[in-house]
Amino acid sequence: MKKIRIVLFSVLLGLMLCACGSDEGQSVSALKDKLTAQLTNQENLDLQDIRLYGAGSMANSYVIDSLEHLAQQPEYYGAHYTEFTYDEMETLVSQEEGFLCDGYAYVSAVENFEKGLAETGAILGKGDPIVKRDGSEIIVDVECVCERRNADIELIFTYDLNDPVLKSAAFNPRYTMNEKMSKAGLNTLIGMGTVFVMLIIIAIIIGLFGVFSGVKKPGKTEEGINRAVKQIEKNETEGLESDSELVAVIAAAVAAYEGTSSAGGFTVRSIRKIKRQ
Repeated sequence: MKKIRIVLFSVLLGLMLCACGSDEGQSVSALKDKLTAQLTNQENLDLQDIRLYGAGSMANSYVIDSLEHLAQQPEYYGAHYTEFTYDEMETLVSQEEGFLCDGYAYVSAVENFEKGLAETGAILGKGDPIVKRDGSEIIVDVECVCERRNADIELIFTYDLNDPVLKSAAFNPRYTMNEKMSKAGLNTLIGMGTVFVMLIIIAIIIGLFGVFSGVKKPGKTEEGINRAVKQIEKNETEGLESDSELVAVIAAAVAAYEGTSSAGGFTVRSIRKIKRQ
């Protein structure tokens, strides 16, 4: 019982630590009002609020526009963005766009925006970013209104003393419940179909092993059965011929039982001993 209590206490403590690891999301406008009030009242500005507000404002004003622009014009920097190294991309974004990023993360984000925008169309408007801290990261969520369907954008920045650095960005089109269920059903059918096709292929391959190995399965043919029957009849006939006196006695006994004077009406083909209990 004591061990169970210790385990339960450990699980509860872990959940509490996880809950403390991330702050509740705040809108950028709320952070701006909070910082303005602190300045008006000549209070010390909260360092975390400053960092959150900076990341949210930068995401909404620079980062999303930069990713959308490059996704729509891949050769904006004079060549296709995939032709630059990650270090070169970091330098270009810093000089041209005014924010810091990880080169690999930025290129991956642009590719993701390209796929997403192909479904949603251009971004028509952005909502107030929701910003929260999760350990050493700042997560910014932005709702976007697009031409064909709305989308949710999630950006992750570093949380450090320097300017926030973009670590990743995801463009997620919104789907209705029917669309999600249809996609789930289609994925299930594709998965099950693939499994059945593979099983059929494996069965065919196993069946071909016997053909290529040259081993034939033994089987009973009609000719073999006929030969076996003839051999049995031959053995019985030979057995009767070797014991003609016994056959004559049995034939006479059967004739007497039937009330006939001779055994010409029947033929004794075999003699078997019957075990009596």
